[in-house]
Amino acid sequence: MKRLIASVLITLLIIMTLTSCGSSADFFERIREARNESSAETEPPDPSGEASPATPADPSGTTPVTPTVTPPAEPGAVIPIPDGRELAPLWPRIDGSTATIPLTAALVDFIAFALDHQPPEHSTTPYAYYKLINGLADLIFVTYPSENEFKMASDEGIELEIIPVVKDALVFLVNVENPVNNVSLSDLRDIYTGKITSWDAVGGARESIVPYQRNADSGSQTLFLKLLMDGRTPMTPPTEWIPETMGGLVESVSYYDNAKSALGYSVFYFVNDMYKNDQFKLLGIDGVAPTRDSIMSGEYPLDDCYYAVMRKDTPADSPLRSIVDWLLSDAGQDLAVSAGYIPLKPYNSVDTFPYGSAIDPIYLGDVNNSSGTGGTALKSSVDDLDARKPLSDLFFNGFNYIRYINDEIMAYLNKTDNEDFRFTWGDEYLIRPFTGIPNDYPYYDVWNTGYLYIRFPNGNPFFKPSSYSDVSLSVYIRLTEDISPYGTGMPDFSVKYYNSGRFMQNVDLYTVSVNLPASPEVTASINSQLQSWFEALPKSGEAVKLLNDFLVWYAPPPHHPYELQPTASRWENYLSVTYILQTYDGPAFYPHMIFAKCFDLNTGVSVDFLEALQNDFGLPDYSDYSRATVVTLVEFNGRDQPSQDYLPEGYIPEPGSAITDAWVMWGGVFMYITEPDGRVLQVGFWN
Repeated sequence: MKRLIASVLITLLIIMTLTSCGSSADFFERIREARNESSAETEPPDPSGEASPATPADPSGTTPVTPTVTPPAEPGAVIPIPDGRELAPLWPRIDGSTATIPLTAALVDFIAFALDHQPPEHSTTPYAYYKLINGLADLIFVTYPSENEFKMASDEGIELEIIPVVKDALVFLVNVENPVNNVSLSDLRDIYTGKITSWDAVGGARESIVPYQRNADSGSQTLFLKLLMDGRTPMTPPTEWIPETMGGLVESVSYYDNAKSALGYSVFYFVNDMYKNDQFKLLGIDGVAPTRDSIMSGEYPLDDCYYAVMRKDTPADSPLRSIVDWLLSDAGQDLAVSAGYIPLKPYNSVDTFPYGSAIDPIYLGDVNNSSGTGGTALKSSVDDLDARKPLSDLFFNGFNYIRYINDEIMAYLNKTDNEDFRFTWGDEYLIRPFTGIPNDYPYYDVWNTGYLYIRFPNGNPFFKPSSYSDVSLSVYIRLTEDISPYGTGMPDFSVKYYNSGRFMQNVDLYTVSVNLPASPEVTASINSQLQSWFEALPKSGEAVKLLNDFLVWYAPPPHHPYELQPTASRWENYLSVTYILQTYDGPAFYPHMIFAKCFDLNTGVSVDFLEALQNDFGLPDYSDYSRATVVTLVEFNGRDQPSQDYLPEGYIPEPGSAITDAWVMWGGVFMYITEPDGRVLQVGFWN
């Protein structure tokens, strides 16, 4: 698109709903001024990964922008559901930030549920604005634009229409071991301007603060400058204190060497619903904790919105406008709540959704914070436990049990952590992504064997109803003697995941460490060998060729590399760490294994798992294949849909077939088997 005369000013058309993002007065004060100065042709955001924190623009030479307020529809007005057929060619023209992926996925699922459309691609905030301004997208769901994005629009002569659609907030997070639970706005500003440098100044330990920031034009950096700094200039941090992704910042606060001293920020939805772990906590601000209720009411001081942004010249009868109009209706807000977002006004279900209407209030409590009340000593049985007692009674005093429970449920649904996690447990079972159960959840039982039994009755907001039971899903969570008075034994195996940086072009490598509490020497041996293995992973050969074929099909954008993540799983006395080609937002298929390493848990020695199976179990035994899942290897053919065949139930490989590899994954045993005609099968044994 040719750049128009640079003196054209941005006109912002802000369509306000009855309740604004924050107070009405503050909302207008937050509107950015457009910079009116000449520049070179608009360039896309730098994909190199070299990050620099954004700073407030110099107000000199800018012109205030006067918003035009369009009255919203009458409360309770019925807005027609957009026509899915009209929108069919327009879904690829929608983009957005990472944190709005579930919102557009819910819109596609509800509006075009019978038309089999994939949710729109989300390029992250700066790229979504770039695509909108340069005509590569027509509607984006993002945080408020940064100064650079305003200037880019001005340089192109583009007028932006910015419409708040759901609420969110800027939240600050610290490591779970940091004793600080609350800070003031003034203290945060002093930390990020370098006036406060040690945690003991705000009630913590005598340790230097490591205040992370985000890269320029990221949505969270824009909110940080807008809501917290409010015209102040933050200090310039070292490059290593500017993670490239929101997930990278969470990882830095949770797991890295300086994690206990770290301070970072993100948006509430992302850290609460998309990237949860038990190693960070959210800080209260001026005595108010960030919760759904405090954000919706405006009590939490750093609340804001996600916005639908389009070009002002979008035709009035555009089907894209119908999406936004409907999303602002009672029915649309109901859908947003069902996807885990905070509505613009106090929630009042209008009963419009399949599988029940709104979220039952039982599911809307605090999913992050809890404190056990079950005492400090083990109990001999569960006979004295009344199921009507609070869930907190199942855990020792002070233990944050709800984070443990939700992490275990998430691990059951999703075997690895990923910034763009949405639906990995099978779309056919999900209504919306799992976002956690609250700390007063009532649907549970305890077994004498040391397991907590969490039930999701039909009508829950996450999982579709069962056709043969009144329970959609049940999850068993182990209770051990270190966390519960009703526990048995000690945890025998746990895993932590790490982002280890760039592996090859457009691929980031994740690694793991394991912990076997009863065997510290075995733990140390395995982790040492894993580290050497990770460092020596090949960057050429058949496995990497397969990875490259996968990347051609998956086509990750340059600014958001594919995340090659391992699974770590135990079977019998063997532990396998396996890299597979998996997707988090595309069609489901049995993934290729490209790298795997197996250990004997008794000795910590690396073993050939196939050889161990043959020695210990006398493989092959074809009589057992009737209980296995057998598929052909998935094939990637450019950008075409991957192809894979599921063989009939009970299929037995042809006589003369050879087992060529084996590994443990997701609690089962998997094998590659080559039949005499050269066809390679992937076989999974779940029993």
